[in-house]
Amino acid sequence: MEHYFGVAREEGLTDEELGAVQSIVMAVSAGRVRAQFREARVRSKQQRRSKAKRTSDKH
Repeated sequence: MEHYFGVAREEGLTDEELGAVQSIVMAVSAGRVRAQFREARVRSKQQRRSKAKRTSDKH
């Protein structure tokens, strides 16, 4: 990461610009994690419902 900061500074980017980019990257990453968590939660609920239905069909 430090390499990229060095290159960015050599290209004339300011600390403020780098901070803005970091904020955007972190927000995108957080959104991706949130979406993955939501998908896992939905799948888990579906599996539990499917398992409960199979169990109730046997009785």
